[in-house]
Amino acid sequence: MEIEIPNLEGLLKKMETTREEAKIAIERTMKTMKRQYDKRTYQLQGLKTGEQVWLKAKNIQTNQPSKKLDQKRYGPFTIKEEI
Repeated sequence: MEIEIPNLEGLLKKMETTREEAKIAIERTMKTMKRQYDKRTYQLQGLKTGEQVWLKAKNIQTNQPSKKLDQKRYGPFTIKEEI
């Protein structure tokens, strides 16, 4: 009765290639996740003094009894100074 001993070098080589493949897959996934995240974020616009802007009314409370009937935006307002 012979006992087969697995080839240690072959096993180590297989483990190393599997590790490299996993590393490549993780890097590819990280790039994809970053690209998807960057799609949803926006760059701040460089607004300058004198330009006109509109304000969203999302966090502004008014005396209007129904938010649905209230204005969605207020403006245009002129930028007086940068903070």
